[in-house]
Formats: sequence, structure tokens, C-alpha cells
Amino acid sequence: MDLHSLFKAVLILYIIRAESSYIVNGLDLQGPIFLHEPPHRVEFSNNSGGLIECSGHGSPPPEVEWTPIPPQQDMVFQLSNGSMMFYPFTAEKYRHEVHATVYRCKLRNLVGTVLSREVHVRGGK
Repeated sequence: MDLHSLFKAVLILYIIRAESSYIVNGLDLQGPIFLHEPPHRVEFSNNSGGLIECSGHGSPPPEVEWTPIPPQQDMVFQLSNGSMMFYPFTAEKYRHEVHATVYRCKLRNLVGTVLSREVHVRGGK
């Protein structure tokens, strides 16, 4: 057994599982959980724009990603708290693939990944 394999085997022995929490070498690790899971449906007008909230907790803190990644980056923006903001837009700027699609929020850390329910977005024309 090489040194790398031995280290991995010893590390596995140090892991104690308690629900979605782990204790590894004295560090308390927890898989991501939603603090604010997005709703099933979000509707907004083109004049106001829209916001889909998504946030979570874990140890280490989870990264927030949206899937699919919106193709028009000038029409949406991911806030530092993980929420996705849709900018107001004119009727000419309406894009079906951005304003009338299904998104999911993904929380991920080194312990695991959780995926939100489907969020059906409908932005007004």
C-alpha cells in the first residue's frame, strides 16, 4: 500500500458520521442545507425584473450555483448571497431561454450537494 492510499484509509477511519454532519480530525463538517429554497414558480413583469432567493448553510459554507447557467449574462445576475436577479427588460429583449424556463439552485461543499426543486420562471413580455 502506497503512502497516499494509507493516508486515505487512515482519514476514513477518522470520519464519524452523524446524520449529514462529519467530524474529521477535530473539524465539524456539515453537508449543505437550504435556509431559503426557491419557490416552485416565480413570475415577474419586464418593468420590475425579478428575484429568486436561494441560500444555504453548511460547514464549510456551501457554494451556490444555478442550473442551467443563464445564457444571457447581461439579463441576470447572481447576488453574493446566491439569489438570482433578473434585470428589467424591454419587450424586444425578451428571451424565452432566460425569461420562460426552469432553473434549479444547487448548494455544494466538500461534504455533499443538494439540488432545489424546479423553479418555473415566467418573465412578462
